[in-house]
Amino acid sequence: MSAAPSGLPPTVHLIQILIRHAPDGEVRFLLYPHPVWCRQKSQPWLVFPTDKTVDEPQALFRTGQSLEIHLDELMQGELALGQDEYALEQELPATEVVMSAVHSGETKRFLLYPLDVWVAPGARETLRERLQGIWLSCAEALAEPRTAPSARAVFKSIETREKELSALERSSDPQTSKIPKEELPRSLTGDVPNEPTMYALARRWFARNKTGVRLLRREVIDEVLNVGKHAFNLRVADPYLHYQMQGVGFTWSFFTHKDSQDVHVHGAPVVEIYGVIEGRMEIWWKPYYDRGTSAWSHAILNAGDWIEVDSLQCHIVNWLTEGKGVVFKAGPGPLAEVGRLGVKGKTPCKDCVCMKTPEVLSLTAAL
Repeated sequence: MSAAPSGLPPTVHLIQILIRHAPDGEVRFLLYPHPVWCRQKSQPWLVFPTDKTVDEPQALFRTGQSLEIHLDELMQGELALGQDEYALEQELPATEVVMSAVHSGETKRFLLYPLDVWVAPGARETLRERLQGIWLSCAEALAEPRTAPSARAVFKSIETREKELSALERSSDPQTSKIPKEELPRSLTGDVPNEPTMYALARRWFARNKTGVRLLRREVIDEVLNVGKHAFNLRVADPYLHYQMQGVGFTWSFFTHKDSQDVHVHGAPVVEIYGVIEGRMEIWWKPYYDRGTSAWSHAILNAGDWIEVDSLQCHIVNWLTEGKGVVFKAGPGPLAEVGRLGVKGKTPCKDCVCMKTPEVLSLTAAL
């Protein structure tokens, strides 16, 4: 923390950890009496678990440190949780409050960065007891005189955010409906899941694998895919989630029977490779330039089997059982884009008049 320019108060950056619990159906947040921050003598403020992330915001040179490092230090250190007992779900918009510092009485500007952190159900009440904390809803916290000004500012921002989300859900904007669910903010007062989301698990793995060599254990793949409802895309041509990395001429994804598939063809020279980890999967294919139902071929893949699909091959895969698989797609150009053949990497065959076998037609009818 340092003096701010132009007579502005010094700025302190704080992350605020939002840990939620809903044993009776109503979502409440964990606050605890801070041993140092007091509203009056011997009356400590109720605060969120907090950590200072920037000491010298106006310093000429800054040493960067990932948010996940601060989170791990706080969750595993001060809160004594195991590394698999928590996961970062959402970063909320920052809010701020100007108030007097505890020790000096100096007026300071506090930039608050709320983090929605999932904590394992079995650890929530143990953590509350350890901190001698209390579970409070938004309304209860705002009505509680002991709620710290910093926490109060965060709760007000949550109230505003919940109203905006409610309006967004009622919106009929077609552009909103096209946004992948993982990219949309999620309500903090609707419910508290017993498991972290696929996004949180994938991001936790990514945060611990940012080096030049990344290890992906089978148990991580299983954990992510078991809670997810779509593919686990690690390398893509257009990374849009925090845990994804840029594909360097290829994409890399894991998928399950829960992922819908379509008939599509890739322009030259794109190649797609499927591998079955567990379960049974079938694939139908035919050369793009051949016509007639007799042009279609069929194969069944079991665990351990792989199949390579060259460019200009119309194809669709379908799980015959519950299963998990991996897919690689390689080739130059905009691989992630969908559109005209020869212009985009993937061209759906949805409107193609080419004759399809009854089996392929039945698969496409379910889409």
